[in-house]
Amino acid sequence: MKKIAVNFFTYLKKPQEKFTENLSAKQKWKIFGTIYLIDFAFALVAATFLHIIDAYVIELNEVESFDTFNEMNALTLLFLVVLLVPLIEEFFFRLYLNYDRNFLFIVIDSISNNKAKLFWNKHFKFFFYFSAFIFGLVHITNFSNNSLLFYALTPFIISSQFFGGLTIGFLRLKLGFFWGFLQHALHNFIIFFGVIFFFNNTIISEVENKNFSLQIETLELRLNKPIKLATYKTGDRIDSIIGTNTTVKHLAEILDSKDSVLFKKKKLINIKFINKTDSEEPKSIILTELLKEIKSF
Repeated sequence: MKKIAVNFFTYLKKPQEKFTENLSAKQKWKIFGTIYLIDFAFALVAATFLHIIDAYVIELNEVESFDTFNEMNALTLLFLVVLLVPLIEEFFFRLYLNYDRNFLFIVIDSISNNKAKLFWNKHFKFFFYFSAFIFGLVHITNFSNNSLLFYALTPFIISSQFFGGLTIGFLRLKLGFFWGFLQHALHNFIIFFGVIFFFNNTIISEVENKNFSLQIETLELRLNKPIKLATYKTGDRIDSIIGTNTTVKHLAEILDSKDSVLFKKKKLINIKFINKTDSEEPKSIILTELLKEIKSF
């Protein structure tokens, strides 16, 4: 593994299109596994920096189109995220790195007396890094931010995708298109199920005392589950408020919030409030907790 890692980082100094060695299936899987581990380790470090940026520098807001994912069931989302999107992206960003599949340059080459091929060979390093850079840059559109600070931090925000583009590009050229696609799909698969099983439900507020109990947790994905938000009363007294797969914005509307900050939050949440006495005002309690934990959304 150490030798493969050294060869990879040496390759990045001077990328080449062609590899001449014949590799066995075992060798290919070993190279694939090593490169994937390198990419995954870098992604973890990049995710840590991204969290720091989001929590302490500038809040990163996902584009509204991501909300449509919450309306999909798990199988549809799995197909899109793990198979279809990686396949389309690999065709677009890395298929052409093998000159035999670079149909645009082949056409130009046919009418330019092989000048396109000579230009490609001379500047291949540029094309290799350019493909990774564009792959990373496209992912900046995942966010709706539009400030000078946001754009200044772009290199850090897209660092994981850029480095992923380098590792996938290496596999695509050394082992073949399938192997690059496989890494891309596996990476998305692990993120997809990691979110569902480890990060989909995160408790951000939990209060238990003699007057009331309150639990609020955030969700990453709704996965086509029904939206529920119900208020139970005895006369004018609110006994409980129970909600699943709802949003901060929806809850703020139900609670008649006057704070505009909450109405901008479309984060999915589950909430369970149980009123034990008449000494506390449920709406005020919940809104106070929501505003207190606003940076968690």
